Amino acid sequence: MFTHPELLISRLIFVGLVIESFQIVYLREAFGQHGIFSRSHLQLLTAAVAWHQRVGATLGGAGAVGTAAILQLGAATVVIAVGTGTVPGIAAALVCLVTAGYIRMRRQIGGSGAEQLTFIALVTFAIVMVAGGGETARVMGDVFIGAQIVLAYLAAGAAKAFSSTWRRGGAMSGILSTECYGLPLMNGILRAHPGLDRFLGWTVIVWELGFLAILFAPPPVALGILISGAAFHVMCAFLMGLNRFTWAFCGCYPAVFVMVTTLHSM
Repeated sequence: MFTHPELLISRLIFVGLVIESFQIVYLREAFGQHGIFSRSHLQLLTAAVAWHQRVGATLGGAGAVGTAAILQLGAATVVIAVGTGTVPGIAAALVCLVTAGYIRMRRQIGGSGAEQLTFIALVTFAIVMVAGGGETARVMGDVFIGAQIVLAYLAAGAAKAFSSTWRRGGAMSGILSTECYGLPLMNGILRAHPGLDRFLGWTVIVWELGFLAILFAPPPVALGILISGAAFHVMCAFLMGLNRFTWAFCGCYPAVFVMVTTLHSM
């Protein structure tokens, strides 16, 4: 994603930031005096955590958060339009780092793995730019992000493999029965066919753990694995509404491919 900034797929992360910006603007009153993310509420929730973890928790109200979201919307749109291979694109991506970091710190609770991965990618991009933004720095940044993706899938797969609910079935129907991630039709099908629930659960476990194989796969096979990953995230977005994961993970897939080709060239 850093080595080949002209690739459109590398800009998917910033599509996710655009979506987040609209969500924050729509929910900006939640950061106001009586909202769930009000400064008084967050002060109570973060009272027992280390000081560095609550930095920004009480900095600015609904207006400040809304302004940050609008700035992020504009900056992310610029990156989508011109990429990160130009001076305006680089500057806009760094603005996204500042705004996303502020919104992340101000909210404190309710984040996701997609948001975390996006922030890691933005921080890595800033480090690549500080290192000069040359080819070597960009490749090293891609290798780091690629390793993050592999680790994320491996950790998620291992956690599910250790869960008896995932192993014996019931996890998928349980998730799809919730208010936030529910899909009544699919939930009904899985509850009527517990064997299908167990099969889908094991499919997810095997795929996530098996993603480690990409480290040893030749580039054409690695490309096939990444395509299957894109299909996996699109399905999750459709079934559970986890659209941010599609933008964040698929936007980092070019970094995974650079990592694979770099390993094969060594």
